[in-house]
Amino acid sequence: MAGEWIKMRTNLWSDPRVSRLCDLTGKAEATVVGALYWLWATADEHTRSGHMPGLSMAGIDRKTGIDGFGAALLAVCWIDDTEGGITLLRFDEHNGSSAKNRATTARRVASHAAGVRARTQAGGAVATALADDGGDANAAAVSAALAKEEKRREDVNSLPPTPAVSSSPLVATPAKRRASGAVSLAAYLEQCKLADDKPIRADDAVFDYAAKVGVPTDFLRLQWLEFKERYSLDGAKQYKSWPTVFAKSVRGNWFRLWYIQPDGAYALTTSGLQARRQHEAGA
Repeated sequence: MAGEWIKMRTNLWSDPRVSRLCDLTGKAEATVVGALYWLWATADEHTRSGHMPGLSMAGIDRKTGIDGFGAALLAVCWIDDTEGGITLLRFDEHNGSSAKNRATTARRVASHAAGVRARTQAGGAVATALADDGGDANAAAVSAALAKEEKRREDVNSLPPTPAVSSSPLVATPAKRRASGAVSLAAYLEQCKLADDKPIRADDAVFDYAAKVGVPTDFLRLQWLEFKERYSLDGAKQYKSWPTVFAKSVRGNWFRLWYIQPDGAYALTTSGLQARRQHEAGA
């Protein structure tokens, strides 16, 4: 559906999870990697979200010819056995049209950067060659032009960044909540507590988005509980705008707590059901 190629890492062969799949199934790396190719290529061809209605664990074993391959994929957290079909976890990071666009863009940027380096090196080589041939005046002119261009780039890079203008409530936050730099989630929650403010305000755009796409309110609340727990761990990332990060986690379904059934209704995945049990037990 998204194209005639898929993205596969060159170091996939040495991935510890591939080694684990080999141990669980008793198959060699070549067989396992080939089976993974079939799974990812099939998902790329027939789905945009990574959810494959109708495909069962037994179906994965039959299609790949590897007994227990579906269970092994579940054990290494590469799939989730959801109601009505299999869901590939974190599918949009490496597959689908958006991932392919990111890969193509990255390749194009790298190619452009290589071209700039090649042209710079070629300019230096021309200046050197002219000097070696006795063309001192030409060499000096080339060197001066290169120096001028380098100075221009330095001047541009030294300019202060232009402030971004956005009408999104996820970006435009009141002064009392704005921090000078990235802070931990715990620090942000403490700031909100001292300011008698809600971490995610009732008028935040994330609620409009959830209502627009149909994410149930209790699923959104479960996402927030899981979000708080994961980003409260030691060594968790810091951000300048935690409401923005939370909104992105909802849009991307980062924790894979839910999926959309063929009839359009939302349902919790195995990960979602486990998270709900955990938070209900700790409530």
